[in-house]
Amino acid sequence: MKKILSIVLALTMVLALCACGKKTTPATATDAGTAAASGTNVGATYVMLKDPISTEQYGIAFKKGSTALANTVKEQLDAMWADGTFQKIADNWGQGLPDMLCYDEAKVATPAGSKEIAADSSRKTLTLGFDANYAPYGYKDDSGNYVGFDIDLAKEVCSRLGWELKLQPIDWTYKDMELNSGNIDVIWNGMTMTGRENDYTWIGPYVDNSIVIVVKSDSGITSLSDLAGKNVITQTSSSAYTALTDNPSDGSNAANLKLAASFKTLDQTADYNTAFMDLESGVDDAVAVDIGVANYQIAARNG
Repeated sequence: MKKILSIVLALTMVLALCACGKKTTPATATDAGTAAASGTNVGATYVMLKDPISTEQYGIAFKKGSTALANTVKEQLDAMWADGTFQKIADNWGQGLPDMLCYDEAKVATPAGSKEIAADSSRKTLTLGFDANYAPYGYKDDSGNYVGFDIDLAKEVCSRLGWELKLQPIDWTYKDMELNSGNIDVIWNGMTMTGRENDYTWIGPYVDNSIVIVVKSDSGITSLSDLAGKNVITQTSSSAYTALTDNPSDGSNAANLKLAASFKTLDQTADYNTAFMDLESGVDDAVAVDIGVANYQIAARNG
């Protein structure tokens, strides 16, 4: 009997180790709906709707005309990409980031007609502006430290240049004022390029992004059409808000405008932590959010 029990325990351990080696992805509303129909429980409190409402790309934003500074930073990022450091940092963070990388497409782009800002040969610091509630790109952890994928990239760049990295949390609504006043040197925090191409000097793209909808798994919401009459929340001045409200004259965003018009409300809040708290409490029925942030929040909140 003891021998049989030992064999069973050994097989259990092997199966557990195999499971630990598998990569997991956030549950989708389709997963939740299928599980409910079959009577099984996927154990997910929050799920992501299958269809994104838009796709876009992230870049690193400098003040218009800061081509010299952008080139200096890009030289180090190029080296990090070539030697695998860039990819290793993404691997360390997970959250789908390794599959979202597109730095091989990156270039420095300055809007035509911009006044060139001369390089500062005496520079010893780089002040990075970021939303401190935008995990996994930049946020404050449980120990009170500022961490994130973008912060780790910037730390490595500054280490290679012999510069000090200064981390400056900002109110995302006032990011342009912070940059143009010189309070920060760069906005490096999952910053969407789409629609802002002529507003900054860019390094990018470096990450592919999608805007997605996150709901509770027991909400009964399994598709975008189910959001009709629901309260949806997103971050003020975010790319998700733009995706749901931008009205270009060519009608290219008509589908999203029609979607937003079907909501009972489109609420805004200063940060996504608050948005997910409102989803948890039932104040709102869904969160419109960047997929990297969604991956992080779902993983953290589903345990």
